[in-house]
Amino acid sequence: MNKLFLTLLSLLLVSCKSMVQDVSKTGPELVVLNAKVLTVDTRYPRAEAFAVQAGKFIQVGSNNEIQKLIRDNTKVIDARNKTIIPGLNDGHIHMVRAGMYWPYEVRLDEATNLADILQLIRERAKNTPKGTWILTLGGWHPSQIKEGRMPTLAELDQAAPDHPVYIQALREIGQMNSRAIQKSSITGITPMPAGVSIGKETNGDFNGLIKGFNGQVLALRQFPKLSLDEKIEGLVLAMKDFNQAGLTSVGETFGIGVDEGDYDILFEAWRRKRMSVRVGLHFPTVNYKDAQKWIANSVKGKSDDMLLLNGLGEGVLNSVGDGYFPKQFPISNDAKEELRQIVALGVPDKINFQFHATLETTMNDMLDSLEAVDQKTSIKDMRITFLHAEQITPAIMARMKKLGMGIQMQNRQSLGSDLMKTNWGDRAIDSPPVKSVYQSGIPLAGGTDGTTSSSYRPFISLHWLISGKNWRGDVVRPTQKLTREEALKIYTHGGAWFTWEENKKGIIAKDMLADFVVLDKDYLTIPEEEIQFIKPLLTVVGGRVVYESKTP
Repeated sequence: MNKLFLTLLSLLLVSCKSMVQDVSKTGPELVVLNAKVLTVDTRYPRAEAFAVQAGKFIQVGSNNEIQKLIRDNTKVIDARNKTIIPGLNDGHIHMVRAGMYWPYEVRLDEATNLADILQLIRERAKNTPKGTWILTLGGWHPSQIKEGRMPTLAELDQAAPDHPVYIQALREIGQMNSRAIQKSSITGITPMPAGVSIGKETNGDFNGLIKGFNGQVLALRQFPKLSLDEKIEGLVLAMKDFNQAGLTSVGETFGIGVDEGDYDILFEAWRRKRMSVRVGLHFPTVNYKDAQKWIANSVKGKSDDMLLLNGLGEGVLNSVGDGYFPKQFPISNDAKEELRQIVALGVPDKINFQFHATLETTMNDMLDSLEAVDQKTSIKDMRITFLHAEQITPAIMARMKKLGMGIQMQNRQSLGSDLMKTNWGDRAIDSPPVKSVYQSGIPLAGGTDGTTSSSYRPFISLHWLISGKNWRGDVVRPTQKLTREEALKIYTHGGAWFTWEENKKGIIAKDMLADFVVLDKDYLTIPEEEIQFIKPLLTVVGGRVVYESKTP
């Protein structure tokens, strides 16, 4: 048994026992008063105050009710009429991959023009040693800025002449500056990964431009090789930034640029008690043999409330997957049969599967395989999930509902709407149909698919759910919009269903995990266009402050 499996088994054997004190004598550890609490609890949707003990809410109610619990040792926070929501849960994101190079990243998530971008790069160059890489690995797109284009090689050279710079927009296009070209191993004759092309000068030399979905793979090969400790520190820094954005939980599915050896980044951060974001973890597989290996070593289990081993996904077969393709993407009969066999492997232990599925044909073909398994043994309790599901139809929803499945939809349309329109035509309008899915009763979670395919910032995604607009402000889902309350529900309690934690987190109620966020603006009443710019003042995970704004 290799080191990775020993790691998994050690996680599964850990038990976490909290000493529960007699609150009537000691008082709660923390009390929050004078707040506008949006509990997301249908029984008591609003409150003024709450108390926390041993990482959980022990009472939620009025100021008068909670004040009676205060003792000398109780920490009291006066919320000063600020809005408080449950901790936000991004159901599908690639945090571990992002964390590897997070200390090198300049995030352009809220840039509005080229001047913003170049100034951020100048500031980073001024504050880091010469020769240090400066990176932006997606999470933005030229369509969001006034000029509608990438920075040029000359502009990047001027902003950071002594630093190698690589700026990537989503997974579509990237640009290096001269220092990065010099440090890279790319030349005009370098063999390219499938679907990748590079720009060349008239003499055939590489000019720093990289195009294509797999361009990120090519770019990653050029960056400095990092030690395990460096990667752990990067992940810890990423978690802190996620906390600052209001995130307290994520669904992690690794992704491009991560291999088995990199799983130890997350496991070591957990062992060292460095985690400030709860993680529900899925392991990607490439074939039946790979899935057999994971399932045989009990991937579905829990370590503690910070790290949950949840199942397999988002990639479950190399031959199964799709994207913003202009044509449908039918799965071969052989792949459908292998998919059926993999899911059947997980039935005895109710292993959860989460499938990347964008196109209508992909979802229907996968459902053929899932229904074939269900005909022999029920899969209704496995909470199998489609991720993305932009082209989902009422007929697909009906099939999914019979199988007890769930859907996670991300705001990839915020930055990818132009590409969707180019490839799908009118079908891109109102895609994904978030309102129809919500009204169907199928479990639904919000998220971003960040940090490359979209910004990781949850309020940008919440604004997209509510307004039906992309980041540029164009209406792209004219009828498929959620109310503010509905959007908040799927971004908090909705995501908990996918990790079997709906009775543990996602609402502010007695005995639930004490994850909450204090906001700088009133989520329910501010103008719609301001939702995307809401900033947390305080983020708390399990009663522990993990972010506090310096601005009062």
